[in-house]
Amino acid sequence: MKVSYRRELDRNFLVIRQEEFEDQYQVGMIVKNKIPGFLECSLSFVDRSADFCYEITSRQSLRLLLERRRISGTELSGLLEELLCAVQSLGEYLLDSGGILLDPDYIYLDPDGGKTCFCCFPFGEADTGKALLELAEYFLERLDRQDPEAVSLGYEFYRMAGEEHFSLEQLLLKWREEREQKDFSQDAKEKEEPEREREQERKAPLAAEGPECATATVFLKQTSGGGLVLRSENPAFADMRMTGESFLIGKKKDAVDGWLKARGISRIHGKLSREEGEFYLTDLNSTNGTFLNGGRLGVNEKARIRQGDQVGFADVKYVVDLSGELLYNGSSAKNVC
Repeated sequence: MKVSYRRELDRNFLVIRQEEFEDQYQVGMIVKNKIPGFLECSLSFVDRSADFCYEITSRQSLRLLLERRRISGTELSGLLEELLCAVQSLGEYLLDSGGILLDPDYIYLDPDGGKTCFCCFPFGEADTGKALLELAEYFLERLDRQDPEAVSLGYEFYRMAGEEHFSLEQLLLKWREEREQKDFSQDAKEKEEPEREREQERKAPLAAEGPECATATVFLKQTSGGGLVLRSENPAFADMRMTGESFLIGKKKDAVDGWLKARGISRIHGKLSREEGEFYLTDLNSTNGTFLNGGRLGVNEKARIRQGDQVGFADVKYVVDLSGELLYNGSSAKNVC
């Protein structure tokens, strides 16, 4: 597939081009209807090719959202339930689930509400069984190993994805049935346990939890040595030092490394990354733009950054400093959690 991204006014799109386009029933159903659980789609034409434009405004891909954290059992269970509901929605429109793109790059979520939207591309030629197994393998890599439910569910789904099945819907229905049976058995077992033991089990996870913003200020610690520092041009905002190989910036505090609470900043706005010793800036489907030396990056566009470059997130501007030293001043300290 030829995939690109497009911005039109205040809306962003994932674009998949189909060469040698021929109209068919499935295309009309996807374009003319708002199918529950799927990204809305429109068509534009270039010669004999057609661009399928899926609106992704204010959403982020599953791969990006799990780049900095692990998936819990509750989240994984909810996502698979939403996938089943989406598959069943397709059936109501007489559409084949083989068009669902199961790659994490094409599964989009609302970072706040968590609602999942899938992408249905009627000309998809991927092997659904293989794609499902690859998705299950991806989940295994991103499981929260401290969550027994996540581990159990992740390996159970991986086992089922590797078995022979007739359709995606049948596999997911089988998964739901087995989960409901296990949940019922677990509930029955818990009712037989003494009240005191059940109360201890309920309290145990709470004792393991840390402070709400224990990791929110890691990037504000004073440090020195090589690396990338964004030096704020506005004293109302703190400098930010990149940690690790990638560094997310936005206003959703629990989802980013660099928390930027300012007007016009998207929940997950942009990303700094380091690849083979070079640094890059990427726009992450932001509403008000990510800028490099005054020029606005395209949706999901990645550009190399160098010493002295000016980068901007909406109206908040920084200067790139590759010395890696981060020093405080009185005004920046007020942003510390």
